[in-house]
Amino acid sequence: MSRSNAQATPLTAWLAATADPTRMDLIRALAAGEKTVTQLAMETRAETVNVSHHLKIMKDAGAVTFEKDGRFVIYSLVEATVRGTTLELTHTSGAKVVLPLG
Repeated sequence: MSRSNAQATPLTAWLAATADPTRMDLIRALAAGEKTVTQLAMETRAETVNVSHHLKIMKDAGAVTFEKDGRFVIYSLVEATVRGTTLELTHTSGAKVVLPLG
């Protein structure tokens, strides 16, 4: 029996939030440090609205967090560690995803 998206566990939502090509680009960009939507759009060459959409999915899954600074929203990765040329993301369950940087 398959599970619908409405029944996704926090871990599967988190994994899905890291498994999209655009979101992987955003993750790699955020590996260098916190950024605004505009900075991420410029760096990944994506439309701002598209970046915002993907960041919401990532935020809802717990992969990114944000802070408001005046009219700006600054995003950063949650539980991310750069190790040489790789980025390691860790879910609260202990699951890890390792991505190459480059």
